Amino acid sequence: MSNVFTQTVVYLALLFLGYGFKRAGIFKVEDTKFLKSVILYITMPATAVNGLKDLELQPSFLWCFLIGFVTCAVLLAVGMAASRKGDADEKLQYLFSFNSFNVGNFAIPFLTGLISTNGFAALCLFDIAVAIFLYGVDYSLAENRKGNGGGFSASLLLKKIFCSPVTDAYLIMIVLAAVHFRLPEPVLKLANVAGNANAFLAMLSIGILFEWNLDRKNRKMLLKFFSLRYAVLIVLDAAVVFFVPFSQDIRQAICVLMMAPVASIAPLLTENAGGDGAKAAQINSIGILLGILMMMIMYALTV
Repeated sequence: MSNVFTQTVVYLALLFLGYGFKRAGIFKVEDTKFLKSVILYITMPATAVNGLKDLELQPSFLWCFLIGFVTCAVLLAVGMAASRKGDADEKLQYLFSFNSFNVGNFAIPFLTGLISTNGFAALCLFDIAVAIFLYGVDYSLAENRKGNGGGFSASLLLKKIFCSPVTDAYLIMIVLAAVHFRLPEPVLKLANVAGNANAFLAMLSIGILFEWNLDRKNRKMLLKFFSLRYAVLIVLDAAVVFFVPFSQDIRQAICVLMMAPVASIAPLLTENAGGDGAKAAQINSIGILLGILMMMIMYALTV
């Protein structure tokens, strides 16, 4: 427990360091474009390689993917029901934010060093399911609501998933584990060095993007959004604990992951779909602080 408390304090310090640098004019929001590129193409894939280097496949990993898929489906259904009487913008907020998780840029850096190799693999497979919903189901529903009639696009979904360096690293390491091939030691050393920078860069960039300009008229919406989201996730966590035959390390990883913030790309997807990107960014920022708190609590409860 002391390890996760220390890690939480460090990550909060990094987040507010980035926020403080932005407020002081040292960093600008535009600077995160470079940081995001480094994270996406170098440090996150390296973290995936480093985290899965000793992976041994087991049937429970398929369950991790299925649980990710079911979790997103349940959240989508609840979110659509909760926003059915709202305006078009509110529907988009629930569509892209309510059923998404920030796995790569938040959950994995936060849990690095706190979970086992099997737990790390569970996060990766859950993340693939989240990507399928975010870029497949959610995107298609948004297109239909805009009246574009685009429907589901398998080519777009495959492009989004397989053109992601992080997802490619997941899949490559899973295949290598299946054929019992271990990467050469120099490659693993390089992955270790680059991967160690991931948590620092991820939290720093999140801090630079962090906003605390709460509009009073949005407070009620935010309270409803997060109360409902975490109520559903706590029920799903309980179902995983009591009904899914996971080993302790995998169960803990999945339960903690479910408390993670919404996907960092949700504001951009919301804005592209014609919604209020600023409001989605507020949801994202508040979700980061709540996510840190809820992940720490869930980690302590599942030790």
